[in-house]
Amino acid sequence: GSGRDCYTLAQLVGKDGHVIGLDMTDEQLEVARRHQGWHAERFGAANVEFRKGFIEDLASVGIADHSVDLVISNCVLNLSPDKPRLFAELFRVLKPGGELYFSDVFADRRIPKALAEDPVLLGECLGGAMYLEDFRRMLYRVGCADARVVASAPLLVNNRELEAQTGNIRF
Repeated sequence: GSGRDCYTLAQLVGKDGHVIGLDMTDEQLEVARRHQGWHAERFGAANVEFRKGFIEDLASVGIADHSVDLVISNCVLNLSPDKPRLFAELFRVLKPGGELYFSDVFADRRIPKALAEDPVLLGECLGGAMYLEDFRRMLYRVGCADARVVASAPLLVNNRELEAQTGNIRF
């Protein structure tokens, strides 16, 4: 996105650490890169780089096997059309003992196909929301036996049209 997460993480990893921001759009990358100099000058955060690509294919942007300590996904999971590949790729790049953090939208049940393919619901990050138990199962299949919810709050849908479409699904 705008790079804010990366600039914050740059402060946490320190000068010897390295942060890679990934986005699939030139527009978002331009916004993120526009502020690199300011952050480097003000906070010494010259340890951030931004690459264009898809989270399902980190090899194409040069991220090697077992080379990453921590992956943070900020509302990307629900946008991915190939969630099994996304998980496999994340576990490919993580070092042993590495950690994943997802900040995303999940659902209390599987989203019906008609809703999952609805362009408005996809754009609102609801159509691609994973059923939380499917998320846990998928993580387990790729080697993560210890998935935990760190914090959670229900997402309020304050749009009557969207509310009518999604029925009683809780996000």
